[in-house]
Amino acid sequence: MFFATTGYTLAYAVDSMVLPKFSDYPAKIYQGELKLPTYYKKIGDDWRDDMGKMVSAPVINFAGKYHIGIHSCGASCRYYTFSDLASGSDSDILDMFSNQAGHPLKTTDGRVYITDLISRADSAMLVAQYHIEQSGALKEECRERIFSLANDGKKIKSITKTINLCERLQ
Repeated sequence: MFFATTGYTLAYAVDSMVLPKFSDYPAKIYQGELKLPTYYKKIGDDWRDDMGKMVSAPVINFAGKYHIGIHSCGASCRYYTFSDLASGSDSDILDMFSNQAGHPLKTTDGRVYITDLISRADSAMLVAQYHIEQSGALKEECRERIFSLANDGKKIKSITKTINLCERLQ
């Protein structure tokens, strides 16, 4: 009975938590000519980065004029690029989500994790989902934190604390 009550209480607390929505951070989508980063090359029907790895086509997918690109650098290694497709400039503001140079990201208790970023072209809200690997008796889990892009486009700021579950976002 205790576990059933505790489970119901936890589910109610999560369901009643008011989390920000993409629509709370609207962004007007740039309609001009896109200026693509030089490290993206179209070869046939595929897009490749400067390491020759396949990537998604560089399109506006965040905050009205930005492209968040995900790149592979080997097994369990990924990094993100942040490109202003209106000006053609790049920024390193997403480096905190990347695990380049063969150094896996780790939680404070030493567990390895990979970050997925979820964005919308018409929103300045960014969702980071931290997929934490199983370790010993600890099960695999997912944690989530929500950020927004500053008005000047030069930094992202946290708008929630880390939540110990991931919402299913479409």
